[in-house]
Amino acid sequence: MSTNHGRGDKGFTLVEVMVSLLIFMVVSLGLLPLLINGIRVNHDNRLRAQAWRLAGKEMAQLQVVDYGQLMTVSNESFLAGDIELLKQVEIDQPQAGQSRVTVSARWQKQGRGQRYQLQTIRSAP
Repeated sequence: MSTNHGRGDKGFTLVEVMVSLLIFMVVSLGLLPLLINGIRVNHDNRLRAQAWRLAGKEMAQLQVVDYGQLMTVSNESFLAGDIELLKQVEIDQPQAGQSRVTVSARWQKQGRGQRYQLQTIRSAP
């Protein structure tokens, strides 16, 4: 008849749990810069995609505006979240009877200005 009154293999000791938690924390701290960089890149890509979408939408609207009314939308600027949109129309550029239409989206990325620009030429009917 044998009874087991000493240490058995019924679980982990406190020391084993603490050592495993310490190893987990060291590995997690090593991966933290990767996580932070991934979040930053995701934010930058979201802003770039939003600028692309907003500029494309504004350009599409300017392409269907009557040619005679293009001058009324010249040099308009407005904010859409973190992105500033600027619509610009240059009459008689690059030659007479044509207008250069430009839509620029600007935003800040890590303190530096970023820009996405679309440009087209419209001719008088």
